[in-house]
Amino acid sequence: MTIRCISFLLLIIGLTACDGGLRSLSNSELATKRDECIAGNPTSPGKVTACENIRKECERRRKDGNFAC
Repeated sequence: MTIRCISFLLLIIGLTACDGGLRSLSNSELATKRDECIAGNPTSPGKVTACENIRKECERRRKDGNFAC
């Protein structure tokens, strides 16, 4: 039980840290990565998660009035 809790916390911290990295991407870099996700239709869990994070960053920027992707 304790190991599951620790693993879960590490996963949450890791995903949060990854999201911060996407904020530093330029609009063109983010749009390119999003296009790669759409064209590649990923199936591996890691790539699916990365593409989901890219999608969320695009949505966050849209809410701020930035329609780069």
